[in-house]
Amino acid sequence: MKKSILLPVVALGLLVSTQTINAQDATAEVTATETVAQDEMVVVSIEELPEPVKTALAKDYEGMTIAEAHATKDGSKYKLILTKEGSEGTTVLCDAEGNWITE
Repeated sequence: MKKSILLPVVALGLLVSTQTINAQDATAEVTATETVAQDEMVVVSIEELPEPVKTALAKDYEGMTIAEAHATKDGSKYKLILTKEGSEGTTVLCDAEGNWITE
């Protein structure tokens, strides 16, 4: 009698653990896809930055200079690497209207 109860319990345990592993794999694939989509930025020159971005930068990050500028292909988001003499670079994100984006 004990063996007939034990077999279905073991089978159920194996089934549940297999489903959990498959769910974790699916989550990892979605995260990897989102990361690739975010990284699709191209280098742009500082002159190509929209005026609202330059204005927000001058107001909120006074004394810092742009070392590198990157933009999404559609120009909706910008990643700026800022430097100040004697310090390491700081990375900030903003939209085309000069609003800062936090992640």
